[in-house]
Amino acid sequence: MLRIKRIIASSILMTASLFCVKAEVDPNFHVYLCFGQSNMEGNAAWETVDNQYVDPRFQMLATTDFDNPKRTMGEWYTAYCPIVSPMGKLGMADYFGRTMVAALPADVRVGVIAVAMGGSPIEMFDKYKYSSKLMQNPNEWWATLAKNYYGGKPYKRLVDMAKKAQETGVIKGILLHQGCSNNGDPNWPSMVKAIYNNMLTDLGLKAADVPLIVGETLQQDQGGACYGHNTVVAKMPQTVPTSHIVYSNGCPGNGQDPWHFSAEGYRIMGKRYAYATLKAMGCATKQDAAYVMPENLEKFFTFTGVENNEVAIPVGVVQSLPLWGLFADGHREDLTKEATFSSTDFLVSSIGRIKASEAKRGTVSAVYTDFAGTKHTITLNIVAGDGGGESSIATIEKDGGNQKVYYDLCGRRVLHPSKGVYILNGKKTIVR
Repeated sequence: MLRIKRIIASSILMTASLFCVKAEVDPNFHVYLCFGQSNMEGNAAWETVDNQYVDPRFQMLATTDFDNPKRTMGEWYTAYCPIVSPMGKLGMADYFGRTMVAALPADVRVGVIAVAMGGSPIEMFDKYKYSSKLMQNPNEWWATLAKNYYGGKPYKRLVDMAKKAQETGVIKGILLHQGCSNNGDPNWPSMVKAIYNNMLTDLGLKAADVPLIVGETLQQDQGGACYGHNTVVAKMPQTVPTSHIVYSNGCPGNGQDPWHFSAEGYRIMGKRYAYATLKAMGCATKQDAAYVMPENLEKFFTFTGVENNEVAIPVGVVQSLPLWGLFADGHREDLTKEATFSSTDFLVSSIGRIKASEAKRGTVSAVYTDFAGTKHTITLNIVAGDGGGESSIATIEKDGGNQKVYYDLCGRRVLHPSKGVYILNGKKTIVR
C-alpha cells in the first residue's frame, strides 16, 4: 500500500513538472524595448510596399490587445504594421527590425516590445511621476491612450512585457523617441537617465549590455517645430555614457504638421536606429552575406547614385557638405553622416566639414559604403565664391539654363524646396 502511494505521489510530481517546464532562453533571440510618443507609436499610413513581406525572424510582442489584426497581449507575432498599438501606424521600430534581421546572422531573431502614446510627456514613463502627471491631465489625449491601452501604467506594462520576453529571449537594447512634449527642457536628459536606470534595475540588466538609442526630432529644414530639442538630445551621451544618437538630418516630414515624419522619413529613421544599434554592438552596418533580401526591402537599400555633385560654398565659412543619395525605390537620403570626405583642394574634415580660404574651384572625394557593403567613391565639384556664396551659385544657375535651381543659405542645392528662404539666380527668394 505504501509503495502504491509512493508511485502515485511520484506520478503526480512528474506530471506537475511537465506542466511547469519553461521554454529555454534563446541567446539568439534579441529583444529591444521601444518607448516614447507619437513618432515611436507610428504616425504615417503604411504603404503597400511596407506590408508586402516581413521576415518572420522579426517579431513584435503585443503590449495590448489588437482587434485588426487580431492580437492578444503578451503573445509574439510577425511584425506586420501596426506593431506598437491598435491605432499606431508606420513608425521608428518597423524598419529598425527589418534592417536588424538583414544584418544579423540567420540564426538570430529580433523582437520589439513597444509602449508609446501620441503627445506623451517623458514623465509618463517615470514610475515615480506618472501617477501625478496622469491625475493632473486626465483629459489629455495621451492620458486616454495610456488608460485605454496600458491600464494607465505605461512603464509597468513595458516592464511586465519585458519580463515575459526574458523567459525566451535576451534584452539587447532600449529605443527612445520622444521630445516634442518636453521640447527644449534642460532636465530631459536627467529624466531619461532615471527611466533608463529604473528599467535596468527592474529587469536585472547592465548598462554595458543594453545601450540606449535616442532619436532626434524632425529638423527645421524639414518643417519641424521641435528641432530645438535636438540640442538637448545631443547631451545624452554626456548624461548616459551608454546612449547613442540617431540623427534625423534630411528625413522628410509629412507636410501636414510640424511634428511627424513621412513614411519615407520613418523608413530612413528606422534604418538609422538599426545602424546606431549595430555600431553599439560592434557589428558592421551591412547586410549579412547569407541573407536573401526581399524585393521590397532590396529597392529601399539599393544605392543608385547622388542627386547632385555640384556644390557652391561661401568663402571663410565652415559648413557641412551635402551628400544626397538616390535609391532604387525612388527615395533620397542625406548621406553626409554615413560618408567620409577628403580633399587636396580644400580644408575638409573626414565628416564633411569644409572651409574655403579663397574663391576657387576644386573637388572633394566622398566615400560611402552602402548596406550591401559596396564602397562608392563620389567626386563633388566645389565652387567657392565671395559674397556669402551667391556669386558661385549664380554661376551654376547660369550653367543650368532656364531651369530654376534653388539653394539653401549654406549654398546646398535643394530639389524640392518647402516653405522658407532660398537662393535663386544669385538672390534670396521666399518660397511660400
